[in-house]
Amino acid sequence: AAAAEAEAVAATRGALGSIPAGSCASVVGEASTSEELRACMIGGCCGKDTPLLGLDAVRSRMPALPRWALSGDCKSIHQSFVARDWSAAMGFFNAVSVIAEAEGHHPDLHLENWREVRVALSSHAIGGLSLPDLVLAAKFDAIPMAFSAKWLKSPEAAAFRQAPATAPAAN
Repeated sequence: AAAAEAEAVAATRGALGSIPAGSCASVVGEASTSEELRACMIGGCCGKDTPLLGLDAVRSRMPALPRWALSGDCKSIHQSFVARDWSAAMGFFNAVSVIAEAEGHHPDLHLENWREVRVALSSHAIGGLSLPDLVLAAKFDAIPMAFSAKWLKSPEAAAFRQAPATAPAAN
């Protein structure tokens, strides 16, 4: 019975794109929903021995991360938004820092024009995407954020209007 259950789990993972062994310290479920991704623990398992996540596995999990876009070369994911003000942008960066330090995996953070934020995730040591990148993306999406009210009305903000982690908006 245990062998049949393991086989069924393996078949399901194959349909979603498999998660290589050693991707994270703990993987919850299929790591295919934002909730499952947020519940995974990286545990510092990110370095030259971290397995690349196959393109099918990445693409099958992107719907769980609607705020994120896959780069043209499929080696990173990124998101961009306009914060309400400098303080909101820096508060987001500080919250990202706490999560990144706790997980042992760090994003590229960019701030322009005092409130335009861009976050990029990639496992640089292996030259592409790994499960820890998707885990961090889901955890960053849960950070409450005060977006620019004007920006939230723009077409670029559609995914942010539908996602739950927002604080009150102001210009």
